[in-house]
Amino acid sequence: MKILLYHKNLCHAEQNILDRAAKKQHLLKKTIFWDIFLFLLTSIGGTLLFLFSPVLMRIPAICAFVPVRNSVWEVLKILFIPACFTGIFRYLWTGDLQKGILTTYAESTALTLGLFMTLHYLCMGILGKEYFKADMLIFYLCVIFLTVYLRSRADRQKKSSLSGFLFFVLMTGCFIYFTFNPPAIGLFQEINLLPQ
Repeated sequence: MKILLYHKNLCHAEQNILDRAAKKQHLLKKTIFWDIFLFLLTSIGGTLLFLFSPVLMRIPAICAFVPVRNSVWEVLKILFIPACFTGIFRYLWTGDLQKGILTTYAESTALTLGLFMTLHYLCMGILGKEYFKADMLIFYLCVIFLTVYLRSRADRQKKSSLSGFLFFVLMTGCFIYFTFNPPAIGLFQEINLLPQ
């Protein structure tokens, strides 16, 4: 009798493991569309924001969301704005299925912004100058990192998106405020990008 109960419990445990594995695979397949959307929107949107910023910064309603100076802080907008837009859109679209997706997006975005700053200053230290091509390469590497990191967290969502929402609101407020009131520190100072 004990052997039968043990066997029954073992079969039930194996079934739970198989069910969890199947759910994980289903979720990973389902979220590939969003990963592609994030990659395309961030890379294309960020590039367009960067290239058309001289025109877009003349429009008062949106100048806080495009790079208005060649500072590291302003260049971070080309990563943050598309990632924020994609995260909010995905939350509104799939919020019932992935309740903590906005928190995962916030975590991924914060890490990517940190990676961009680290690589930028590392590259500047090695090359001794600012180069447009180097910053654009760093930007695309960061977009790949953002997509891969988000993909790796697809099956480990938080239970709430509140902290992610608060992060995006706080960062958006910081970008708006510091666009018009940049502090006199290196992160906000104008840099000369040499297109070579």
